[in-house]
Amino acid sequence: MSTTDRRLFLKSAVAGLSIAGLDLAGIRGMALAATGQPQITSGACPLVVVFQRGAADGLSILSPLDDPDFLAARPPGMRTATSEATTALGSTRFYWHPEAAPIAQLYRDRRLAAWQAVGLKDETRSHFEAQEMVERGVQSLNHLPDQLGWLTRQFGAASHPVPGTAAPLALFAGSTNLPRAMQGAPGALASRDLQSGLDVGGGAAGFAALQSLCAADRLDHNAASMLAHLEGMKRLNAVLPQAGDKVLPYETAGATPYPESDPGVGLRSVARVIHGGLGVRAAWVDQGGWDTHEGQPRRLDTQLRNLSLALLAFDQDMRARRQDYVLIVLTEFGRRLRSNRSNGTDHGHGSLALLMGDRIDGGKMMGRWPGLSTSQLDRGVDLAATTDTLEVLSQAVRLSS
Repeated sequence: MSTTDRRLFLKSAVAGLSIAGLDLAGIRGMALAATGQPQITSGACPLVVVFQRGAADGLSILSPLDDPDFLAARPPGMRTATSEATTALGSTRFYWHPEAAPIAQLYRDRRLAAWQAVGLKDETRSHFEAQEMVERGVQSLNHLPDQLGWLTRQFGAASHPVPGTAAPLALFAGSTNLPRAMQGAPGALASRDLQSGLDVGGGAAGFAALQSLCAADRLDHNAASMLAHLEGMKRLNAVLPQAGDKVLPYETAGATPYPESDPGVGLRSVARVIHGGLGVRAAWVDQGGWDTHEGQPRRLDTQLRNLSLALLAFDQDMRARRQDYVLIVLTEFGRRLRSNRSNGTDHGHGSLALLMGDRIDGGKMMGRWPGLSTSQLDRGVDLAATTDTLEVLSQAVRLSS
């Protein structure tokens, strides 16, 4: 292979294209990040982000079931039966969705706090724009400060090794693709499922061939980036328990098994990497499927069941292993107060965030409830956002530092 051909191959590989039958965007789910110039921020425990892609209806997850405005906007089929109430926020009481029972348990155990009416200052109803703003940590896409993701800007410098030591795996995503929040982070990796470890296809021979290809052109930026990620993959595989030439599946130390669904699979991978002692500073896990324009009750049941059990499993696992952590659950924006004719809800504004972990003052409601009367709604139709999403993210960073 000529130098030109080799460089084109590596450039395409780093860009995430599938070449010669190898998924080099994330072989076995591994994804790569380009290099950047992050700022230095140190901390004491991992910060984990669970991102509900699609705009989760916080009003259904934690509902004001005594509020006449809510009852008028949601017919019986679009709201749950009254269940256990939380502490009131102001004069309003809220009730957990029945499928959120594990979350309610974490709340009662003071392991989790709920933050109502969270949203971006920008009132966009575009998934693409809102997700980009959250992941880039900005109020507007018109004047971006840099090309970095939010987590890269906060923690990316932790990827730089102490002289004479191996680079830590500071940023890890338990997702199929590397999130924009980790854009520009040197050495960041993503793998939704680590039960069989990381592989490039072709076993050790395929791995060695790709390493040789990169090493043959170390001066090329893409080759150097790919080589660094291959080294990170080797270090990650090295800490995974093996029997012969096979990686052993991860066994939780908690009583609740991780669900074999999102975000449970990703959180299990995050737990495995944290326990591997690779210096993880921040992690990200996606859960898609929250865009419930139609058939919301049934779809929400499944989404919440998977999320709730995954959070409970992760917390039990971390506690059993005496691992400190901070976890935040959030979405790009909420959904409209009034349901539509398809038993769903359309794009809204304010929603719900959850904070969980050892440093959380749990069992409390946070934020300011704006109310649901027409005069109190955003644009007369949506829950108003009284706390900026970026402020909640900043609080999570401070708690983990």
